[in-house]
Amino acid sequence: MKTLIALATSAAMAVSLFSVPDIASAQSSRSYGTGSPCAAKKDTKGKQGLVTGAIIGGVLGSAVAGRGNKTEGALLGGTVGAVAGNSIGRHKVSCASYPRRLSATRRANCRWVTEYYGGRNHGFEVCRGRDGVWRPSGRA
Repeated sequence: MKTLIALATSAAMAVSLFSVPDIASAQSSRSYGTGSPCAAKKDTKGKQGLVTGAIIGGVLGSAVAGRGNKTEGALLGGTVGAVAGNSIGRHKVSCASYPRRLSATRRANCRWVTEYYGGRNHGFEVCRGRDGVWRPSGRA
């Protein structure tokens, strides 16, 4: 029972700590924020990895811990899993430079980004608008 309570508490803390900033800063589905689009993507993937790693690490830590130490094992496993998940998530994002075919026509307020969806990487250009928000330009 203690293990179940520890796991539920760890999961609730991880979700509440890291999902609130995402909800508060949510933008339209095709917006990349006002900062660097690459840094924003790395932050998002890092947070997703952190939460996933904390949950998996907590479960595994509790399972591996000796009798009477399940709570400590869950907390230690959750912490190690959170750190590892954040690192792995951030390293899954690659900041790409312009492809050779478009490098000569590069625009001043634009960046090339790569996203993984549909089973492969897709590269496209995002440009900063007058409001400071990055949005896709239509060049791929």
